Amino acid sequence: MTVPHKPASGQTTARVLLASLIGTTVEFYDFYIYATAASLVFGPLFFPATLQSAELISAYASFGLAFVARPIGGAVFGHFGDRVGRKATLVASLLLMGLSTSAIGLLPTFALAGWLAPALLCLLRFGQGLALGGEWSGAALLALENAPPGWRARYAMFAPLGAPLGFFVANGLFLVLTVALTPEQFTEWGWRVPFLLSVPLVWLGLWVRTHLGETEEFAASLKEAKPPRAPLVELMRLHAGQVVAGIFGVVACFSLFWTATAFALGYGTTTLGHSRASFLLVELGAILFMAAAIVTASWLSDRVDPTRVLIVGCAGTIVAGILLAPMLGSGSLVTTFVFLAFALWVMGFVNGPLGAWLPSLFPPRVRYSGTSVAFNVGGIVGGAFSPMIAQGLAERSGLTAVGFYLALTGGISLIAFDVSARRRALGALARSERRYRALFEQAHVALCEIDLSAAHEAVTVSSGVQDSGSILHEAIARRDASPDVTLIDANEATVQLLGGASRGAVLGAMTRFLPPGSDLLAMLLARLSQGGGRFEMQAKLLRADGREVTAILVMALPDDDSGYDRVSCAMIDVTERERAKEALLAAQSELARAGRVATVGAISASIAHEVNQPIGAMVMSAEACLRWLRRETPDLAAAERAAERAVRDGMRASQIVQRTREQLRRDRRPPEIVDLRDVLAEAASLLDREISAASATLRLRVTVPEARILAGRVELQQVVVNLVMNGLHAMRTVPETRRRLDVALSAPSPDRVRLTVSDCGTGIAPDQLPKLFSPFFTTKRDGMGIGLSICKAIVEAHGGTLGGHNNEGVGATFAVELPLHEEAARAAAAEPATADV
Repeated sequence: MTVPHKPASGQTTARVLLASLIGTTVEFYDFYIYATAASLVFGPLFFPATLQSAELISAYASFGLAFVARPIGGAVFGHFGDRVGRKATLVASLLLMGLSTSAIGLLPTFALAGWLAPALLCLLRFGQGLALGGEWSGAALLALENAPPGWRARYAMFAPLGAPLGFFVANGLFLVLTVALTPEQFTEWGWRVPFLLSVPLVWLGLWVRTHLGETEEFAASLKEAKPPRAPLVELMRLHAGQVVAGIFGVVACFSLFWTATAFALGYGTTTLGHSRASFLLVELGAILFMAAAIVTASWLSDRVDPTRVLIVGCAGTIVAGILLAPMLGSGSLVTTFVFLAFALWVMGFVNGPLGAWLPSLFPPRVRYSGTSVAFNVGGIVGGAFSPMIAQGLAERSGLTAVGFYLALTGGISLIAFDVSARRRALGALARSERRYRALFEQAHVALCEIDLSAAHEAVTVSSGVQDSGSILHEAIARRDASPDVTLIDANEATVQLLGGASRGAVLGAMTRFLPPGSDLLAMLLARLSQGGGRFEMQAKLLRADGREVTAILVMALPDDDSGYDRVSCAMIDVTERERAKEALLAAQSELARAGRVATVGAISASIAHEVNQPIGAMVMSAEACLRWLRRETPDLAAAERAAERAVRDGMRASQIVQRTREQLRRDRRPPEIVDLRDVLAEAASLLDREISAASATLRLRVTVPEARILAGRVELQQVVVNLVMNGLHAMRTVPETRRRLDVALSAPSPDRVRLTVSDCGTGIAPDQLPKLFSPFFTTKRDGMGIGLSICKAIVEAHGGTLGGHNNEGVGATFAVELPLHEEAARAAAAEPATADV
């Protein structure tokens, strides 16, 4: 079997399971050799009597003493197992069993010691019972508490597996001795051999167990709390019901096993007259079915549930009781073997899952005590006197009475398992209810339960009406008279949401909390007409103090008609969220309005900035034209030239406005091949009057043979005019003799052209250089701060760059680099450029 788990540090899975198996095997071996010896030789050797049946009953009575001792041993070893630990307790129980068993092998018989012989035998048998009382539970816990999830029954089965293995070894040894020795030899000394062989077996078990650590669950329980001072007292005070269920749950296990082994062996070799060897061989073969059934039942328990498997085993015990009389009384060894094989197969189903079921009844801090007491007291009720009772019933009423007794014990355990399962289900339901109530009460979300049965009935009745909306709105209109939706439970968060003084104040008709005109009920009832599922809606609610709140209501509507009297509902208060959303929408609206105002202002500023120069030039030309015309002898030629300049400036202003409109529409005219030298000449002509008025000199220097680019003529004129006007403004404070503007065209590379405008002004402050091209940044007292940002946008839209820096001496230089028309044409064909100004 592959086990996907690694136990606690210091021990391996194989060692844990081997310790559980070998310890119980040795202890059950010691226990069973007594049972076999009691059935075969202890009667005449220690309890001689006139009747053979009286000797057998006396031997069975001494056998039953161990069952009386087992609960005491369970209490004692359980106490130390829950306080000291599993390992030390298991070592002590195994040592006590070994000493008691080996001492029996050295006892004198009644013929030598008289009454002292049976007294010592009973005392040592009592010691065996004490040891076994703590063994089975500890071995089961050793494996169970190291088991991974989903493997608990298969781990715990190694303790029950010790029973058939110990039985097989004990009876196999007796079979060998019976065959190898004469009856006289066996009676004289042969029966002592199995008891004395217990010594090396116990030593092996001790060696395995002393190399173990504590179980994971027990170690974890010690970290959580100190062990109880009196585990048995705490057990009976807090878990008495589980103890009673465990006691009666194991009755069938013990009754079936000892009836099918000890009683059947004694009855078969005495009443039926079968030889010891043949009957021992039959029982050895049948016991293998028990081992196989333990493995099968444990595997099923991990997949289904131990309780269900145990119930199946109890039903099988009843069937075994019915079959006992006809099959065991047939006198045929084959029929007897079939019966014993079936009975012991059933035994595997009432024994194997016990290793997982019994410990599950108790918490780790009292688990050793609880499991030991229940298992061993159940052993008294079901097994201590089963061979003796069966023998007495067989002599007085026949095997039918024995079968009835066996079936009765199976029925008792069946009832115990059923009651236990019901109690555990009710306990789980109660715990679930407590968890639900705790979550319900402590949740910060408003949770409530609503009775929708009347509303659902109204929808069902009106299902044949085509327009149910009128009926629903009518129910809303008369909500005070017939509330269809009723609050039947609410947590504290719901009370706070609805503004109630107490929980009772908010319970009742839901319509009290709906503002006039609310369509919540109409939507809810319309949803009810569609069947179960999720209902979610945001609605206004009217608090008890008259204030309105906004909440999201979520309900889980049942799929059938039986759950509408208690529908869970959650109400999430989103009042603040809605207020924040409204405030955000208002802020966004105000921001959009402010943006529109800012946009209009920016456009106005842009137009004003760009149109100001041509309009000013146009006014000056018009004034000059008037002066030429008002002279005594009008100079018509000069007036005509002035008028032509005014017309040209007016057309330029019109072109600037048209270009601005195109940019706002994300549209622009197709670029044209423009010679930058012509643009410079035109700009110089346009600015001739401004240059003269500033008492400045403009010097053009062209060092390129070709300066044609792909661009918009008006836009390039804007750039040149802006740069020249900025240079003139920068030289207003310098002497007139130094006011010189240098405009140059050069070629930094074969495919680009550079335009520079250098002035002799005051230069640019270092802290202002990074901000030169930022919108609305200006160094002029009356400036608008958008000229350079517009120029930069125009240049970059044509694939160029614009930068500025201070000269080494005085003034500043602005440089424009643009691609020549071949590269510009290719770029325009791939992706037309656009400018956002």
